[in-house]
Amino acid sequence: MTGCDGNTNWLTLYREAVQEQDPNKLHGRVAHARHAMRRRALELWYGGALDTAERRQMDTASRILGLLSTIGLSK
Repeated sequence: MTGCDGNTNWLTLYREAVQEQDPNKLHGRVAHARHAMRRRALELWYGGALDTAERRQMDTASRILGLLSTIGLSK
C-alpha cells in the first residue's frame, strides 16, 4: 500500500483501487482511497480552494469508487 505523500496520495490510492483485480482486496483499497480523498478535500476546504479541477476529479473518482464497491460486494 502506498504511504501518505500529500495532495497526490488520493490519486495514487484511487488508481490502485481501480486496478485491483483481487475481489478480497478491493474493499480495503477503496476504503484507503476514500480516506485519502476526504483528507485532501479538507485540505482544499481549509485552503479556500473549493472549486478546483482537482476537486472535480475527486468527485468523479468518488462516484467510480462507489460503483466499484457495489460491484465488488455483489460478487
